[in-house]
Amino acid sequence: MARAPGPPNGAAMSSPIAVVILAHNNPEHVRRLIRALAGFDIFLHCDTKTPDDVLAAMTEGLPHVVLTPRYRTARANWGMVEGELAGVRTALERSQAEHIIVASGSCYPLLSAADLQEELSGWRGLSRLELSPIPYLGWSFRAGKPDGGLWRFNHRFLTIRGSMVLVHHGYPIPIGRRTIPAKFKLHASSQWKIYAREHAQTVLRALDASPELVRFWRGTFAADESCVSTILSSPELVGSVAEEIRHDRTWYIDWHGGDLGGHPRWLEVSDFPRLKLERGRPPLKPDDDRERGEDSRKLFARKFGHDSKAALDLIDEQLRI
Repeated sequence: MARAPGPPNGAAMSSPIAVVILAHNNPEHVRRLIRALAGFDIFLHCDTKTPDDVLAAMTEGLPHVVLTPRYRTARANWGMVEGELAGVRTALERSQAEHIIVASGSCYPLLSAADLQEELSGWRGLSRLELSPIPYLGWSFRAGKPDGGLWRFNHRFLTIRGSMVLVHHGYPIPIGRRTIPAKFKLHASSQWKIYAREHAQTVLRALDASPELVRFWRGTFAADESCVSTILSSPELVGSVAEEIRHDRTWYIDWHGGDLGGHPRWLEVSDFPRLKLERGRPPLKPDDDRERGEDSRKLFARKFGHDSKAALDLIDEQLRI
């Protein structure tokens, strides 16, 4: 496994927060994101289809970044989960962090690293991720199907050489029905989340010990949007850990102007007033009720790209101070 230089002799890193970044392009932004998270333990996963020179550019001048095993992270495929879990596993091996943040290469923090660390210091042993029970109305609307996303789980889909075939604005081809295990408490989520260390270990143990779990999720459309949240919400799989997960929409993402394939909008300078508003909301507390997770302070936003520099400059100048 190729790694960027890190602590000598595989020694554990020491920050209370580790960040796993899943990236595939735009080295300039990835470097800016890593610099914005200075002081945290950084683990970078890069898609296998990304050229080596692009990967090298992502970490140029940043010797503290650790590279993780690389997977093909094609949209809606199991590889998205494999890439995340490879990063999480490496973070657990190389870091002593109490929380592991999973972010994309197009994310950016809305708080300074010091403020983010202060907020998470009160969340020891608790994870923050979106937890929307299935059926989920948002998935009925986006897919034009009335069952709230159940179709993602109760069908098998056409795959070629292990990759799901996507057609018609990015949706799979069903080839048969299957039974959803009764032990699953299905939840829609986002891949971008904050794990408590113990919960990251719990997810890995569950999947490592149960090949049937991997087989089920490998055949699930966009498993990165449901696998981890369902495992952590299912008492038959994780016991009392299911009571330690908190619903929180921690990222600001604008889905309303995205394309028909289900992609969110790229954020620009005109979005800064909304980003400032979301950054200024009251922070979520561990004992808040579920509804507070809908309108709590946003810690990150995405997607930022080549045309986002002016917005990022304002975030740094006015929010991350």
